[in-house]
Amino acid sequence: MTRATRNRLLLTAVAAAGVLLPDQVALDRRSPFLELVAWRPHIGLVAATAAAGLAVHRRLRPVGAVVVSTALAGTAGAVRRSVARTLPEPGPDDVTILNLNVLRGGADAGALARLVACEAPDLVVLIESGPVFRTRLMPLVETLGYRSWVSTEEGVKESRGITLLAAPRAGDLQVRQGQAMQCRHLHVTRGLLGEHELYAAHVTAPRSRRQRAAWRDDLAVLGGWCHGRPPPIVVGDLNATLDHSALRRALGGCRSAGAGAGCGLVGTYPASLPRWSGIQIDHVLVPVGTTTTRFAVLDVDGTDHRAVLVRLRLAARSAALACASSGASGQSSAPHPQAGNATKADRSGSTQCLWNRVRNALGTRGMPPL
Repeated sequence: MTRATRNRLLLTAVAAAGVLLPDQVALDRRSPFLELVAWRPHIGLVAATAAAGLAVHRRLRPVGAVVVSTALAGTAGAVRRSVARTLPEPGPDDVTILNLNVLRGGADAGALARLVACEAPDLVVLIESGPVFRTRLMPLVETLGYRSWVSTEEGVKESRGITLLAAPRAGDLQVRQGQAMQCRHLHVTRGLLGEHELYAAHVTAPRSRRQRAAWRDDLAVLGGWCHGRPPPIVVGDLNATLDHSALRRALGGCRSAGAGAGCGLVGTYPASLPRWSGIQIDHVLVPVGTTTTRFAVLDVDGTDHRAVLVRLRLAARSAALACASSGASGQSSAPHPQAGNATKADRSGSTQCLWNRVRNALGTRGMPPL
């Protein structure tokens, strides 16, 4: 092998590693590596395809081999996330959570209400939703028994807010507002959650130098939550994929609820792209040991994100069920004064969703869930 060939291989290896493996040395904390890592599965596929083309030329085969090897190393984690295993059958005691970024309150409230009526989630986390969007949404679900809280006051931009909806079955929740991140978050305890805590959060989008610093700070806050004991549930738009080292470090005792569901490469953003070509930045993180019985990515009109729906079987459910049963009357325990007034509902939907409506109706009367 000549010196020129060795130099060419070395430069190729360095360039390929810079594009496909920057997270291994924490370069993905800064632009442009941060953006490259977000799209690494796609870049890896393009690189492997290009390397296969290089194999046609004998002199370029070593270069192609280097590129393919780096692409395989960089995308190994993504490949694992795309492998599905058989999930356990859903059970009546599972907790269902819906997570959606509603694009500054611009999502189609009617479409979202129909989705809520059909899936009957116990908890709904709506990112970029303030008092204005909540006011539009709640009349459409006012017969479903849902209560709602919002993290921001009137006059604050919708993009800074988070709205939480809770079904009657969620029981006597305690909801507090927090300001540890750039956008206010909601901290949820008690009720159906039992001994568990839930954080509804929106991590800063890393578009500028200042925002990238805020992105790192927000993920550090998330890491503090997830390294706690016991680890919480974290729901929201985290503006990071599991290829980002900052998010992986933050996981602590948590994991993605989608692990093993085979949907790890289904894009939640941007919704304008096909599912296979987007990136997954909307997450539900759960304590290790939690069982996922369903994981789905769903389309909702009017927003640039897709919704994530999960069904979870939490540990220590006996305490949670006792709390949920005692609080199933649909009344909420004194929320934070700025978290918004609770509202009630129960609405009829399509016959396809009859089971979910019956389950919520029974919950409103304080009866145990079916």
